[in-house]
Amino acid sequence: MLTVLNSSNDPFYNLAFEEYVYQNFREDDVFLLWRNAPCVVAGRYQNICAEVKVSSLRRAGIPVLRRASGGGTVYHDLGNLNYSLMLPQQGMDYERCLRPVIGALNALGVPAERNRSCDIAIDGRKISGSAQWASHGRLLHHGTLLFCADLHALDAITTRHKSDSFASKGTPSAICPVTNIRDHLRAPMDAETFCKALLDQMLPPGAARLRLTDAQEAEVRRLRDEKYRSWAWIWGKTPTFSMERSGEFAGVPLQVRYCARRGVVSDFQLRTDALDCARAEARFNGARLDPDGFLEICAELAGPRAEALLELLL
Repeated sequence: MLTVLNSSNDPFYNLAFEEYVYQNFREDDVFLLWRNAPCVVAGRYQNICAEVKVSSLRRAGIPVLRRASGGGTVYHDLGNLNYSLMLPQQGMDYERCLRPVIGALNALGVPAERNRSCDIAIDGRKISGSAQWASHGRLLHHGTLLFCADLHALDAITTRHKSDSFASKGTPSAICPVTNIRDHLRAPMDAETFCKALLDQMLPPGAARLRLTDAQEAEVRRLRDEKYRSWAWIWGKTPTFSMERSGEFAGVPLQVRYCARRGVVSDFQLRTDALDCARAEARFNGARLDPDGFLEICAELAGPRAEALLELLL
């Protein structure tokens, strides 16, 4: 087993980095460990709009990404560790992949155990969720490790803002009680020290610790920009859905409904005395599902109340 070291905290780069290593380092088992700046990462088959309040994240400057594997939506910050394990494929096997991670945690004094099919927990409280992706005989297993994450932000962003306004076949996230690893250590440790200790536990003595060349890093940046930052990947992959919501805008009732397929809005209908509904329907029908694009249209329709209108639409 080897590792490829990565000190980046850019979540778009890190998803691209993981995919690049997965596709190009195929001769050895690989273990990766990294951390992201605050962001939300949705599973490949999820409707982001149903999982989080997109307009609130946009205002807070927290980006939303989509990863290549399935599973649920997660909140990342620098108190969360992300790991990847890349192995020859022998079916989708969580036991095989979670066993060494749990063993490494136990060796560091963390009383971790498997919980449900793909989670790791301490006393029934989740510290790690994971997902898998297989391609061309190679298995990618990756997961989170809550070390000293902002659990209040996690709860507010990915738990309290589930929306029943969106009817979709997208995979919903499971809601579980969580805890931080740091609160269960026998001796104090910061995140950087824990990362190094976990890497030492996961890698056999003498294992290679590589870094990408300048040319390889350029390929990662290309993949980041062409795929992971693209509208086509983040929003165009949204499962087909319908949305219906009632609320109040500018002091009067508002009703909105629309559908989206492959990230493009159709059948948009708006009912309110506060706006030009015919103009709104003309602008939104055929528009891309995208918070920035939606906000531009909202600004045309509602001027200084654009943000309030966006809250009702996404």
